[in-house]
Amino acid sequence: MIVLGLVLVAVLATATVLILRGRDDRPTAAAGSKPAAADSVQFRPVLSAEPQACNGQSSGPQAEDIRCGADGTRYTLGKVELDGSRVSEVEAAQGQPGPNWIVQLTLDTEGAKLFSALTTKLAAGEPPRNQLAIVVGDKVVSAPVVSAPITAGKVQIAGNFTQQDAEKLAADITG
Repeated sequence: MIVLGLVLVAVLATATVLILRGRDDRPTAAAGSKPAAADSVQFRPVLSAEPQACNGQSSGPQAEDIRCGADGTRYTLGKVELDGSRVSEVEAAQGQPGPNWIVQLTLDTEGAKLFSALTTKLAAGEPPRNQLAIVVGDKVVSAPVVSAPITAGKVQIAGNFTQQDAEKLAADITG
């Protein structure tokens, strides 16, 4: 009877360990990647851009539709077309080719549709209305020109980032 009881305890303990381990072994996002915080990043069309109009300031907008870039450009922005709630993964990665780093975003299915529509509209615009502002906090971290629609739900933010810069931006986006 004692032996049977010990065997039963051993089986239950083993089953508990396997169940808990199974929970830890579930597939997750790639190492180092996280989903974005819903309110941490915004994708907004650029309506106008004034170089050096922020006098070197990188934050402190005066109105909801005005944001400054790190280079001092003052951007007047359209409405938020997409936010962090549609970003399922964010990670810093080394760009190819070259030593510069990028931040890669993966959008969910709805985010990919919204981003495709946004970049299709922007690609047809004239400067600066063909730029997409990527806003983190109160700062435009990048405002690339969109020359073609981006439809696959994969977004790369490039900007001559060092590894530290890319990791910081990825951390800012994930909140």
